[in-house]
Amino acid sequence: MFGSSIIGPMSDVNANGARVAAPARRLRAAATRRRIGEAAFRLFALKGYAATTMDAIARDAGVAVQTVYFTFHTKAAVLIEAIKIGGGAPADAVEVMNRPWIEVALEAETGGRRLAVIVEHGTDIYSRLAPMYPAVSAAASIDSDVGEAWQRIVRGRREGMRRITQAMAHRGELRDGLGTDRAADIMSAVHRHETYLALVAESGWSVEAYKAWLYVTLARQLLTDDQAKRALAPGSDALVGMSFASARAELRIR
Repeated sequence: MFGSSIIGPMSDVNANGARVAAPARRLRAAATRRRIGEAAFRLFALKGYAATTMDAIARDAGVAVQTVYFTFHTKAAVLIEAIKIGGGAPADAVEVMNRPWIEVALEAETGGRRLAVIVEHGTDIYSRLAPMYPAVSAAASIDSDVGEAWQRIVRGRREGMRRITQAMAHRGELRDGLGTDRAADIMSAVHRHETYLALVAESGWSVEAYKAWLYVTLARQLLTDDQAKRALAPGSDALVGMSFASARAELRIR
C-alpha cells in the first residue's frame, strides 16, 4: 500500500531510480523484441540456423546477449519470432487471419475478387519468407520446438483457407459438388510456399507470373462456371488494383 501510494500501479522504477510509466515500459520492451526479431531474420536468412548464434543476434540488434535470452530464452523461439516478422508487413507481425486484408477477402462481392485478394497477399507472405525457408527447414530437422511451431503455422494457414472456402460456399461461389473441406484441401495444396519456391525460386518465374497462374488455377478449380467466367474475363473487375493483372492478361488462359 505504501509503495503503491508513492509510485502508483502504472509506474515502475528504472536503473537510475527514475519513475517509468508502465505503458512506456511495454512500448520499449516491444521495440526491443522487434529489433531482436528483425536482426534474427537477417542473420538466419544470410547464414542459416546453425551458424547464427545468440551472440550474433544480440550484436546485430544492438542489445546485450542477456536481453536476447531474457526475451526469448532459446534460439528456436527467436527463429519463430523471425518467421512471424518475416511473414508480416514491416509493421505487422500479427497473426495472418487477424490482418485487414483477410477481412477484405471475406467481404468481397465476388468469388473472383476473393481469390484475387488471397493470391495477392498470401503470395507476398511467401515472397518475404523465402530467404528464411532453408533456415526453417534446417531448424525443424534438429529442434522439435521449431518443427512443432512450423506445423502450427501450416495448420493455421489451412484453417484460414477453410474460412475463405466457407465464405465462398455460403455465397454459392463453389462449383457444384465441391464442399468446403475439399475446396480448402485444393486451395491449401496449390497455394503454399512449396509451390511458390518450385515455380519462382527454382523455375525462375516472376512473382507476378506466379500470382497470375495461381489465380487462374484456383478460379478454374473452385468457382462455378459463371463465377469463373467473370473472374477470368479480360479486364475483370476482380483484378482491379492487383499487381498481377497485366501478367494475367499475358497468360492467354481462358
